[in-house]
Amino acid sequence: MFLSIIIPLASDDNADDLVKQLQRLGHDPIVISEGTRAKSLNRGAMLANGEHLFFLHADTKIDDSSLDKLPDILEENPNILYYFKLKFDRSGLVYFNSLATNLRCYLFSIPYGDQGFCISKKLFTEAGGFAENMTYGEDMHFVLKLKRAGIAIRRLPFCITTSARKYHEKGWLIVTLIHQWRFWKILYGFSFVKGK
Repeated sequence: MFLSIIIPLASDDNADDLVKQLQRLGHDPIVISEGTRAKSLNRGAMLANGEHLFFLHADTKIDDSSLDKLPDILEENPNILYYFKLKFDRSGLVYFNSLATNLRCYLFSIPYGDQGFCISKKLFTEAGGFAENMTYGEDMHFVLKLKRAGIAIRRLPFCITTSARKYHEKGWLIVTLIHQWRFWKILYGFSFVKGK
């Protein structure tokens, strides 16, 4: 098997539509819940039989054509972490969040997990997986760890759509400020702890 798709499932997630799409395209995704996202991701990677791992959030939407073309790109260089360009499933202020996210990734190569991570299982294992002691930000921590090790982070030529539900339910400003606070807290903490 070339590609294993792993979907971590929180208590309020529903991955039914995504799973049906993936199965229709011939994939058998690993849908898993192990308490925290980091534990679910790591456990899913351990169970995966594929040479490459594709981590997807349950509320993700991805085009069939992107999935079809993905294996060819991953095969070109197995020593890279790949991610997608982000867009939201709603219009409004979240449009500026997607712009800021894509600009941050273009300038600094620091994507988040909702942009879909693609990585070889060998490289993932060598990197030690996601930090299970983190209550949030395990995706950013993983990216920073790879960057520190000299691993390239590269954007795929496709978009991935993620849900803007939390912005709608909790308020755009509150969610945006929380994300910014967490980003700088993790970045600051990681930068000043050698070998973390």
